Amino acid sequence: MKKVTLLLVTLLIGGMMFSGCKKDQPTPTTKTVKIAYKVDNNQPGMGTASDCFTYTISYVGANGKLVTVNNIKLPWTSPEFDVTLPFDAKIEGNAIFNEAELPDQVVFRSIRTIYVNSGQYTDGTLSFLSKDRFLEEYAANPDLLKFNFSKTLEAN
Repeated sequence: MKKVTLLLVTLLIGGMMFSGCKKDQPTPTTKTVKIAYKVDNNQPGMGTASDCFTYTISYVGANGKLVTVNNIKLPWTSPEFDVTLPFDAKIEGNAIFNEAELPDQVVFRSIRTIYVNSGQYTDGTLSFLSKDRFLEEYAANPDLLKFNFSKTLEAN
């Protein structure tokens, strides 16, 4: 009986030692990257958007809040800033125009890019329509000149 009790006490003490030890957990490392946003009016091999458009652009800044810039002509690039990953990068905007300034052949939409360190994520394309067809499309779809592009940036 004493041997069984001694064995149980020994196992109990050993178990407490193993379960009571605080194991050093690795400290999660944070990764910081530089990002910038760009809205371009030129698509290589396709041409350049008509210069009759003026943009309002909003993007998620370093503090996670939207920053809005008004009355922008393209191309436009935000200031570069540091963010801690993960980060939800987002850029959105809307173009306006004066109908009298529209050319006979309207080139519209834009190319959006999120630059991260030395890499980039790009979205968008240019579209081409006659002035009359553009006005018809715009009347049928008032969101035609709005855009939204986002990317969740993860630490690897």
